[in-house]
Amino acid sequence: MRLLTYNIHFWEGTDGVTDVERTLAVIAASGADIVGLNEVYHPSRFQGLDRPALEHMAARLGMHFAFGQAQTFPLAFNRPGRSFGNAILSRWPILASAAHHLTPVEGHPPRGLLEARILLPDGQRTLTVYVTHLDAESEDVRLVQTQSLLSWTGRDRARPHVLMGDFNAYSPADYPTPADLENLRRTVEALGLSLYEPQVVPRLLRAGYTDAWAVCGEGPGATCCNEPEPLFRIDYVFVSQPLVAALRRCRRWDAEPALVASDHLPVLVELEW
Repeated sequence: MRLLTYNIHFWEGTDGVTDVERTLAVIAASGADIVGLNEVYHPSRFQGLDRPALEHMAARLGMHFAFGQAQTFPLAFNRPGRSFGNAILSRWPILASAAHHLTPVEGHPPRGLLEARILLPDGQRTLTVYVTHLDAESEDVRLVQTQSLLSWTGRDRARPHVLMGDFNAYSPADYPTPADLENLRRTVEALGLSLYEPQVVPRLLRAGYTDAWAVCGEGPGATCCNEPEPLFRIDYVFVSQPLVAALRRCRRWDAEPALVASDHLPVLVELEW
């Protein structure tokens, strides 16, 4: 089983071009069975498409889809469509889906959590997949949102499930030494930002999740932002405890045209389950 998490930047690449087919090509080349998408406009239509872009991608990939609204216009940058949020594509049937709104924080855009229950090929087992996209500005706000999403995912605590998406947060495990942390600080400050105390990833780990990358990550890990090269790992696939033993491989998917298709690179996880 292959899982992919991908912030598609509303189908707009680092070259400023909106290209649904390019995004579709990245996903198809990965061979993913289940895909979590962030920054999706739906039901947005683009020139040359006879249906909404998300529906078009699902049809071309031979997949089922679900969409979870997080924001409505005019909040979402005056882009085409009527709502902005997360989506799931699945090679296998989606039996049910639900969009949950995370606790709102004044002065910050609303965020959501998309939940989908997927029927696996044996026709008996199901897998619940959660996809989210947390606040881009504040770790304190992201922590509030994390506490909120855990109130939903906690219902599946003892069952196999996956939580993935763009968490906009770094993992302290990626910077184990003072020198690593100092290098991170310099990188962040060079961008005019300030380094914060990590809270989100540690909170998810305390809740019983395992970061797939920490178990079987291969190659470069940075997924954002591709201008010109990604600097930070902020896109994650977390698995519940029953799935940890099934983890086989985790890597960022950077085969062309991924470096230009979005400002994020997707993360591909392989499970033997």
